[in-house]
Amino acid sequence: MMRRPIPVSRGPITRRRRSAFAGADVCEVAGLRLAPGAPRIFFEQDVWLLTALADAHRQISAYELTWDFAQIINPDWRTVAKEVLLAMLAPQHDAVVECPHAPRTLRSPRTCYRVLVRLSAWFNWLTAEGIGTLEDVDQEMCERHLEEQSWSVLSLGLPRWRLDPETVRQVPRAMQMPTLYRDLLSTDGYRDDFIPWDGRSPGEIVGSKERGENAVQPVPDEQLQPLLATCLYLVDVVGPHLCAGLDGYRESQRARVGLPIARKEHLRQLRGHCEALRRKGQPLPKVHESHALRWDERRDDPLHLLAWTQLMNQAGFSEITDNAKLVLAPTLIPIALELGFEGGWGRDAVLVARHGAGDLVPWTHPLSAEDMRQMAGHVLTACLVLTSALTGMRSSELLELEVGCRQAASSTPGGGRRFRLSGKLIKGKGFGGVPDEWVVIEEVDRAIAIAERLVGLAEGEALFGNVGITTKVKTLSTWLVRTGLGEHWGLPPIPPGPCSARMLRRSLSLSIAQRPGGLLAAKIALKHISVATTEGYAARPGGSQRLFLAEMESAEEEHHLQLTVEAFREAQAGRMPAGPGARSIIEAFAHIDAELTELARTNPKVLADDRQLENLLRKLANTLHVGPANFCWFRDPSKALCLLLAGTPNATKPLVGMCDSARCPQATHHPCQRPVWAEQAEAIEFYITNPRVPKGEVTRLIPEHARALRVIAEIDAAAGLPAETMA
Repeated sequence: MMRRPIPVSRGPITRRRRSAFAGADVCEVAGLRLAPGAPRIFFEQDVWLLTALADAHRQISAYELTWDFAQIINPDWRTVAKEVLLAMLAPQHDAVVECPHAPRTLRSPRTCYRVLVRLSAWFNWLTAEGIGTLEDVDQEMCERHLEEQSWSVLSLGLPRWRLDPETVRQVPRAMQMPTLYRDLLSTDGYRDDFIPWDGRSPGEIVGSKERGENAVQPVPDEQLQPLLATCLYLVDVVGPHLCAGLDGYRESQRARVGLPIARKEHLRQLRGHCEALRRKGQPLPKVHESHALRWDERRDDPLHLLAWTQLMNQAGFSEITDNAKLVLAPTLIPIALELGFEGGWGRDAVLVARHGAGDLVPWTHPLSAEDMRQMAGHVLTACLVLTSALTGMRSSELLELEVGCRQAASSTPGGGRRFRLSGKLIKGKGFGGVPDEWVVIEEVDRAIAIAERLVGLAEGEALFGNVGITTKVKTLSTWLVRTGLGEHWGLPPIPPGPCSARMLRRSLSLSIAQRPGGLLAAKIALKHISVATTEGYAARPGGSQRLFLAEMESAEEEHHLQLTVEAFREAQAGRMPAGPGARSIIEAFAHIDAELTELARTNPKVLADDRQLENLLRKLANTLHVGPANFCWFRDPSKALCLLLAGTPNATKPLVGMCDSARCPQATHHPCQRPVWAEQAEAIEFYITNPRVPKGEVTRLIPEHARALRVIAEIDAAAGLPAETMA
């Protein structure tokens, strides 16, 4: 929504002799809580250090809480910036309320920091242009500064490019701020009769489009499917074994505390341990190659890959002195030449099934300690991706998940279980957010459990320290190829491309709305996610799942409209629907087609696109419910066979799971559903002709087979009818 133009004040403005915030405690005025013992912040200070805010959420960075007004060269304009920002933090302050055009919406420190950056750039640009007072500012200066800010900065000799309008809309917004708070400013301000761009909204100024339909693109299916397959495998198959290995590694690290340091007097014991390794045929523990290259300059040293610390831990020591290392080396070199080096962790790994195949392979190659830490980071990425992709959480909500966020699973009537995660809702709430809770499916609960074991942190610590999913997925893909583990586990390659939390959220909402094929529909129960989201909304009507449910329903409504338009176009082309409800739908289509014909005669301009057709079909589309092999046009609940069978004739939605589309008077079959019926007929025929299937079962399946064949024949026949009732 565009901001209404700011009226130009024609009356004289008397500047305040003293700032309304003079001597004020910034956090007290703004209602922000500081951590106990943190130094207070006063208005006159040129640096406001807000890093000790008690309610700071994890999405905000430390630099966004360090407000350095000293960057503004003109001292008078520093005060202007301070007054504007504190007014944004405290819109209910008496002096701010007296400003007729001041926004009444409370702004977060993060938003205010962005305004400070833009104000600093604007004020310092004016100083560089030789301007000493804001009263000398005119529209031409505003436009020149906006033009300069609309281009990228020079980098590595690359040419500059014009930035997206959405990126620069904050520039004119910041330049208009002194006008909005004109009555509050004490040291300087624009002329009484001047408002940048005559008060037009920043969107109008930079030419950005109003936000309407969700413009976030989903993750392409060719990228999403292998990504989810990889993440599910890493969490469900690799994760438990890796966690067990990490537990052993951490236990060994704790056991190191208090162990003695190996010196020359311990050489006999050390040689005995080394000989024991030779007799057992065990390779020496291997350090990660990056560490070997970093610390050992002598690449020709036959022991440059030896993990000395791990070898000493095995022998009962914490570390070894350099002198003892030199004396012990001649004993180790023959062992190294004979047995070589191998990661000390993951030896004799348990066998697991490769992805999509039945053959068994060790769950890992032998790992060094660094290899295991890296693997833990990548499996943690898999946990993050699954949590994002199967819940629709925003980045801010993912960041607020903590160790211990899993709630005890609860049982539901019928033997089901419900899983919940506690977190925070940040978007649209006061600074720091409010407690929130998500109802999730079991796969997410399992991913969070693995993530908690991987990080090994105390309860209350952040579970995902960073949610830059695009970069993390790229690193994961590179690691799988570089180490050969992707091929070892039989995982599909992950195509490159962006994959943010917003894109995964959009993918999930569209998947639930459209119910496509593929891994997300096959391995993850989309219906379960939809039910969990609905239950989460019912439990907390003001929580995050309410907004996600609204997005799902909007996508579903749009998808149903598209399906209705496609069915109408097919009917126009002579490919009629089949099924018990076909006649009534064909009549509805004929009626709408007649309306279109009349509109084409009286007002041809309205048929330039499908918008008019969509408007005519929208009411019919609102009655559509998509079944696995049919469309249910729920126009009259009293005729719905599923409700009659269930004894709930007054229900507002059909029971799609109970649908018998071959008999329901509101069900139709379309050519796009023919493959489903053909596959069912083929599967039933296999069982009918199988001699191992009991005769009673065969007798029951024969009518089902006949029904599937009849539906297929009806679809084929209807698709071949001439267009008699359609124009």
